[in-house]
Amino acid sequence: MKIGIIGAGSFGTSIGNCLASKKSNKVYLFTRNLNKQDEINLHHKNSLIFPNKILNERLKATTDFSMLKGSKIIFIAIPSYSIQSFLEEKKDFFSNGTIVINLAKGLMSDNSTLTNYLGNELIQCDVMTMKGPTFASELVNGANSIFTLGYRSNENRDTIIEVMRDTNIYLDFSKDIFGIELLSVLKNIYAILLGYIDAKYNSSNTRFLVLTKAFNEMKLLLKELGGNEETINLSCGFGDLGLTALNDLSRNRTLGLLMGKGFYSKESNSVVLEGEKAMNLITNLISEKLLRRMSLIQSIKQSFEDQSGKIDINFNKLINVDEKVVLTYGTFDLLHYGHLEILRRAKGFGTKLIVGLSTDNFNKTKDKISVHNYEKRKEFLEALDYVDLVLPEESWEQKTKDIEDNRVDLFVMGDDWKGKFDYLSKYCEVEYLPRTKGISTTKLKNNLKTPD
Repeated sequence: MKIGIIGAGSFGTSIGNCLASKKSNKVYLFTRNLNKQDEINLHHKNSLIFPNKILNERLKATTDFSMLKGSKIIFIAIPSYSIQSFLEEKKDFFSNGTIVINLAKGLMSDNSTLTNYLGNELIQCDVMTMKGPTFASELVNGANSIFTLGYRSNENRDTIIEVMRDTNIYLDFSKDIFGIELLSVLKNIYAILLGYIDAKYNSSNTRFLVLTKAFNEMKLLLKELGGNEETINLSCGFGDLGLTALNDLSRNRTLGLLMGKGFYSKESNSVVLEGEKAMNLITNLISEKLLRRMSLIQSIKQSFEDQSGKIDINFNKLINVDEKVVLTYGTFDLLHYGHLEILRRAKGFGTKLIVGLSTDNFNKTKDKISVHNYEKRKEFLEALDYVDLVLPEESWEQKTKDIEDNRVDLFVMGDDWKGKFDYLSKYCEVEYLPRTKGISTTKLKNNLKTPD
């Protein structure tokens, strides 16, 4: 099988060397450097990157990018900032049906993911992503290593599994391509933080306290920005965060170590590392309200903004979160995924979620008839981890009293009620959340009435 790898840097070379160890793989490393091409082909070395490593003799290098044509798989292993200009020159060499795997990390200048950009530019190809806790210097020497493969097509996933079989590369899998790309950016931010913490405190206890909180922030950001929160449990999440944040081969962790030792300043640090760029991009993607819940990211952001090199962590604030009470209302009949999503998101805005549940008598005044009675609907809600207290909603007018009696900080409803409860803003914050598309209690009831 013909495999092309764009980029003869450390990662492209290490991936190519691994895949070339399998005889059925015909691996070509594409480079613009004629000297590098000749050195790899004649001496099986890439001395600029790995001076003491003899590469697999089946790994071939070329400067002729027209040879990309006919490749079943193409890996992109060039810096994210050069991908756009590369495709402007070379995208005609990508054949129909080619599997394109993005190894680059970062976001485009418009904050879109690299895979999204590649998918729009290479509409004739199936674009995947592959990220994991892997240093190129160990991968090239045969260390057993794992990546998360983000894919859409089961058939093409199986093709990649076969290509990797009997090499030192192992895979776990997810269809959450956006989440995988996002995590590869987020982990660089927290790697800076962990480096700083280790340099300043030199304490395993404090390191893992902050690591735990960093993991939780990443999970929340992943979900709020549109990824699957389960993706963080894969090698692209938990594994890559651990590798990047705790290993001194990581450049972003090294930046944090310099900051923690007091050696970082705007004047002395001329290298713009991924973590700083990622932090700026991520904070542009999230709302001010969400950012206020991200105490660690806030601290890193402030450090770069004032160029102090000091990351101020308030441990009391980090651990002992002030109680924030959230209130919402509804009938919640035939409890479904849409209900769970709005309750989960509502709870995410605070520490305590109160649900005002419409009673059967109140539903009659609204010309509503529930499949389940109030007590059964209350039982279902109380079984959810998201819900801390259920109150009976007996009239439209009780909301102000409920807010005052329970010291509510935030009132939340679905955006189909947008503007209807703005009058409550003089008592607490008011937020309208998007409802889950494609599902509603009314639709479920109509489906139940429809015979098979």
